[in-house]
Amino acid sequence: MFMKSKVGVFTFLFFLSGCTSDYGVAKHVEESDPGITVPEIEVDPTYHDYGALSAGSESQDVIVNIKNIGNGDLNISNIYLHAGDSNFSLTAIPLGIVDSLSSVELIVTYAPGTYETNYDTISIVSNDDDEPIVNVLLDGSGDAPVITITPDYHDFGNVYLGCDDTLSVEVGNIGNSNLIISDIEFFASLPVDFSMQDYEPGWGVLPITVAPGDTIDLNIDYLPLDTHDDAGYLEIVSNDPATPLAYADQDGLGDIEAWILDSFTQDGTVDVDILFVIDNSGSMGGNQTNLQNNFDAFMNAFNAAGVSYQVALITTDSADFVGDVITNATADPVGEFNIQVDSIGTRGSAMEAGLWHAYESTTTGDASSGSSTGFFRSHSRLVVVYVSDEPDWSTYRSTMVPSDYSSSLLSLKSSSDLIVAHAISGDYPSGCSTNGGAQFGDGYYDVVSDLGGTFMSICASDWSTTMDTLARESLAQMAFALSDIPIEDTIAVTVDGVISSDWTYEQSSNTVIFTTSPADGSSIDITYGILSCL
Repeated sequence: MFMKSKVGVFTFLFFLSGCTSDYGVAKHVEESDPGITVPEIEVDPTYHDYGALSAGSESQDVIVNIKNIGNGDLNISNIYLHAGDSNFSLTAIPLGIVDSLSSVELIVTYAPGTYETNYDTISIVSNDDDEPIVNVLLDGSGDAPVITITPDYHDFGNVYLGCDDTLSVEVGNIGNSNLIISDIEFFASLPVDFSMQDYEPGWGVLPITVAPGDTIDLNIDYLPLDTHDDAGYLEIVSNDPATPLAYADQDGLGDIEAWILDSFTQDGTVDVDILFVIDNSGSMGGNQTNLQNNFDAFMNAFNAAGVSYQVALITTDSADFVGDVITNATADPVGEFNIQVDSIGTRGSAMEAGLWHAYESTTTGDASSGSSTGFFRSHSRLVVVYVSDEPDWSTYRSTMVPSDYSSSLLSLKSSSDLIVAHAISGDYPSGCSTNGGAQFGDGYYDVVSDLGGTFMSICASDWSTTMDTLARESLAQMAFALSDIPIEDTIAVTVDGVISSDWTYEQSSNTVIFTTSPADGSSIDITYGILSCL
């Protein structure tokens, strides 16, 4: 019916015009007919190929013209992408009324994200009865490098401590443009047991170019030195537009293959060189007598142990030996010791400098390794015993502080077990008042503490106990050499079956050194794991 009406109207008008009208005139009259109004949609283009664009850096717009060539209002109710491909986007979407013989524009943008081919369809929905939905076909492709990392995760599993394992990580390019690697970093948990091998000998310095279809290898080493969980990851920066930062993760766990048990019995058979530093000031008469009267208790412990010993005396005034060195060969060690104490007397300076004179004696004087006295024996334990009723005044002799004197003594021996300092002095921290009294032995107390010795009260009524204790502490074995190289944090120590924490491990001598010596006859068990593959 519609087509017939249009023909009739056209024939009638043509007749009236005497055949002088053209198509335009007829169309105008047709559209002005108030009785018949029809929208007619026309879309251009209905297909567009964007071609190949550089992904991540290049995009392209196409304008889709939507015309209303009918004589009624064209109502565009919806415009959408069928697949919803995010690489295509619609802007300036012209929804609503388009007047007769008018047009609107839809902007369609294509921006590929990586090396890919994309297709989608735009559907334009309107009130055109003939074409309620008009489709616009789109396609395009992206040129780009595409990074791959294989494997992007690897678990080394359990690896014996001291052994190593290597992982080859393959970095490839499956795109169609050159992959430019601008940075390669490796990160690992602490303590660091993972590491990345140097890649420059094989692949050169950054930036590194990987052509399409090519690969490079990066090697990750795992050498666990503890039983903690370990983690690491590789980070690669490149021009891959989709994955500018690429990662590969690694995990691992150190394990112990073998355990060692070293067992000892405390027998107190350490050879000793004992240097007495005796205060010779005016207040020391009674204390010197106590020292003489109880020196036999000191010597009895050495004789019972059957060790090789040497005893020498200096004063708080002088670094020189008071007399000959007392040894196992001395006919009457106690008598000789008492004679030397008598010769010391009490007419010395009131500014006692025991730390300084012991330092001089052991570095350049009679007790040093270069002295002709033969007192210094490298294999023996050096024991320094300070006896004074006042604090040390060595600051008047030198700028050295107590820790400097401790460090000097430690430097004389290959192991800290071979040096110890004791003191018989005024009680910490305020001194003591019985049996003649004494001021706090400041300075001596610090060195004794530094070197793990015993600080005894000079005000004690019974010096036999004092002297016996000092002798046993000097003789007792403090260090126990291990039979293999331990993993330090696996060391466990028991004394008579009881777990002990009163020790340290000295790597240089491979020994466990007790802060307080285990009792004579006690059983000491030291258990530890060892490194494998070394």
